[in-house]
Amino acid sequence: MSDRSLSDQPRSAHEEFIRSRPAEGLLQTPDGRRVAALPEALMQVLHRGSSEPATDNRRHLLYHAGYEWGLQDMLQLSARLREESGGTTNTNLWKMDAPFVLERWAAPFAAAGWGACIFDLSSHTKGITFVELRHSAAAAATGNAATPVCHLYAGLFAGALSFYDRVESHAVETECVALGDACCRFIVGPGPIIDQAESARRSGIAHDAICRLVLEARTPLAATPPAGPAKAAKIPWKK
Repeated sequence: MSDRSLSDQPRSAHEEFIRSRPAEGLLQTPDGRRVAALPEALMQVLHRGSSEPATDNRRHLLYHAGYEWGLQDMLQLSARLREESGGTTNTNLWKMDAPFVLERWAAPFAAAGWGACIFDLSSHTKGITFVELRHSAAAAATGNAATPVCHLYAGLFAGALSFYDRVESHAVETECVALGDACCRFIVGPGPIIDQAESARRSGIAHDAICRLVLEARTPLAATPPAGPAKAAKIPWKK
């Protein structure tokens, strides 16, 4: 998956995902969904102080907003892919290759200026996914911080992978540009393992060491996902 930001991409790549109708003040995706352009000032207000110890409620709010966003966006992608394939059951989203699905899901976010991500699926069969994000809008809006600030993204990745894997996943950011790191890195997996990763991060353990810890964790992974298809009205693995 490309790690280029919107500013690095040719204009045609942007227009593939975001179409502008200036006379009507309208931004749309190719399938007709409305898009809103958010000012940087709004991102600053949303994330201001989110790295401070006394703002747990704000962090949780951003995380859960991202989680719901990831679920609903993946649900819409599932419907679009099914429509593109003529509605055949063997093209259900979770039957497709994970790299294809995640790249298809993430490309519009990069085009819209949310940054570009790379998914490391080498441990996906163990229930663990590593994500590298470059050009995080949250980190850019926040500036220097004492703790990771990309809570919205953590929820976004957790929600999207929960939908794809059909089991509830959680995510933690272990490196952040706001901390001076080169990029933002996340670990996505079962709740107990992510809790261990978060505890390790708070203890000052480096990202690579945390990755080793989660891969060696003995905590049982999430239950076997259901065999049936996802339904918009009720998502069993939704938080």
